[in-house]
Amino acid sequence: MIFDQIGNVYSIVAVLIGLVICLFRYIDKPRRSWVYVTMFLLCMLLSCYYWGAYVLIIGDDPNVSSFLAYVGDNLSFFPLILLLLHIRADGEKRFFSILSLLPVPLTAYQFTIYIQFGGLFNNIWQCFLSTVVIVLSLNNIIYYLKNKKNGAKKPYVGFVLFFYTVFEYAMWTSSCYDWPNEWLDPYNYANLLLFASMITLPWAVIKMDGGKFFERTRTSTQRMGHIFKPLYIVFAVGICLSGCFIGMQFRDTIDSSITGDINSTVYSIVHIELFTFSSILVAFSIAMIFIVNFAHKTLENARLKEEKIIAEKSNIAKSDFLASMSHEIRTPINAVLGMNEMILREGLRVRDKMPSDPDRLHETFVDICNYSGNIESAGNNLLSIINDILDFSKIEAGKMEVIDGDYKLSSVLNDVSNMIYFRAKAKNLKFIVDVDKSLPDGLYGDEIHVRQSVINILNNAVKYTEDGFVKLSVRGKKEIDSQNGYWINLVFEVSDTGIGIREEDMEKLFKRFERVDLEQNKTVEGTGLGLAITQNLLEMMGGKVSVMSKYGIGSTFTITIPQKIVSPEPVGDFKEKFEKEMARTKAYEDGFEAPDARILVVDDTKLNLSVVKGLLKYTKIMIDTAESGAESIELAKDTPYDIIFMDQKMPKMDGSQALSLIREQGGINKDTPVICLTADAVVGAREKYIAEGFSDYLTKPIDRNALEKMLIEYIPDEKVHMTA
Repeated sequence: MIFDQIGNVYSIVAVLIGLVICLFRYIDKPRRSWVYVTMFLLCMLLSCYYWGAYVLIIGDDPNVSSFLAYVGDNLSFFPLILLLLHIRADGEKRFFSILSLLPVPLTAYQFTIYIQFGGLFNNIWQCFLSTVVIVLSLNNIIYYLKNKKNGAKKPYVGFVLFFYTVFEYAMWTSSCYDWPNEWLDPYNYANLLLFASMITLPWAVIKMDGGKFFERTRTSTQRMGHIFKPLYIVFAVGICLSGCFIGMQFRDTIDSSITGDINSTVYSIVHIELFTFSSILVAFSIAMIFIVNFAHKTLENARLKEEKIIAEKSNIAKSDFLASMSHEIRTPINAVLGMNEMILREGLRVRDKMPSDPDRLHETFVDICNYSGNIESAGNNLLSIINDILDFSKIEAGKMEVIDGDYKLSSVLNDVSNMIYFRAKAKNLKFIVDVDKSLPDGLYGDEIHVRQSVINILNNAVKYTEDGFVKLSVRGKKEIDSQNGYWINLVFEVSDTGIGIREEDMEKLFKRFERVDLEQNKTVEGTGLGLAITQNLLEMMGGKVSVMSKYGIGSTFTITIPQKIVSPEPVGDFKEKFEKEMARTKAYEDGFEAPDARILVVDDTKLNLSVVKGLLKYTKIMIDTAESGAESIELAKDTPYDIIFMDQKMPKMDGSQALSLIREQGGINKDTPVICLTADAVVGAREKYIAEGFSDYLTKPIDRNALEKMLIEYIPDEKVHMTA
């Protein structure tokens, strides 16, 4: 009887462990498969607790009610059948192998020998349902063996339930025979294996879902799990121990009140008490499933409502943004078209009726220059808007990259100061630059994004300031990293005497598609993306941005960016250098002539070819043009060029293909520098095109200064005559 008692205690513990695993998994991730396994284990608990606890308390098998003894075991097959039907793949639903029927003759044989012990109804019930389980399990295994090359899932559940049913058959069959003692009875060993497979079933379901047995789940129901999980363990263990304790009390009371031999039917009260306690545990477990399911649905509905509110707000913000962009984009386009109309009118008037008065002629050309300047300003505004939208799209898509390299801090400060100086001057604002002389000049970091971040903040300061000044202060704090050497936290502080920011608008400041104080700032051009882009760029570089502002008085933005020090050489008196450079600034003049130089410009848009010709009109360079890659290859066969400017995106043959064919055909232009001419200005584009074989990279819209600098670099020195 000792082996039997150990087996019964083991079966109760095994079922409870399986129940805890299944319910905990269901709390974390509600799945229908966990409900089926939990219901199966609850049915088994209904029988094994009643039976095992009775044997433990009374020391004999219960024989009062076959219904109480087998009801849980009989019902347990239904959840298993539902589980096997649930886990079937789409292809398996239309698959059935005749080999799956192999267990049927064995079931028939087992039925004939067990009917005298289990009763007709109970035997038919068990044999039929267990046969369905083993046939479905075997079919699941055969389907996998035939379709594993096509990616069929491994039959973990089918495999476990197949052996579970085999062990069940072994128990029933061995119980029909007499054995010398319990240690030789196969029933006890089959029982141990049966409940071992029962614990294995939750593992099989986890493997079927592609999860891990030991994994830490972080879900919105984590707090719910902290409540329900310990509650269930305490209740389940408490019910089981309480049932045994009360059963022992009943046994002792009965033993003390009767004398002589007694029949085990006297202990029917213990039968009923244990079955009641197991039923309470089953009812509590089912209630727990319903509560968890309700809680999950409540949380899911709350999450969906929250996401709906966020989506609605986002859609409103995007609609406002698109409406704003429609205005922002059409405004500079209107200026471009309007000013261009004025230039055409003045030009046609001069062409058709040249003014005889020199002053009048001079006035006309002054007007034309002013109109042209307005077009340039409007075009730059439009380009800035488009760049902001493209930059933010790249950040949203995760395609914005940090590309570090060596650079000069003085070069960045010079570029930033030059750009902002003229914008501030156009609004009659004072632009102040204050740079710590001791800052190291040679740094390692993402020069492009450092420059872009500072310019974005300064542009904002100029846009929202009507009177007073904009000030850029640059400081730094050196730090030592034992592994990576010397670092400096660059601190850019931008102060202005602008309109300031209300306290309630501070949280909107760095949000996408948001612009604060729209009523007052409706005439200020911009996308409302600049600060959001800046914050993202800084986070990518390990930096940060903060702001202090008083409405109506001004604002101070502070950018902190960690950069590695490459050279300790100081920046020096940057303020003095900048002021001297601004004093030397004068109207643009062509800096060189190259009448002996010859270049080829390839672009499928005629207007772009005209732009390049116009920009280089006074350099006297001989310019050939081609409107396709194929045409450029033909021209490159017979005409030697000093430089070829190649548009990248052209129909039929792009720039990279044309470059490759020019190199392959050899000849006089085999080693001619080929410059990639493209509107692709994303981070990493330059490196990409140079890797494809281009000598250099020039973006559209073409910057006049960048174009001339590139010509001077690549045209042989003997052909270039500097004029300025």
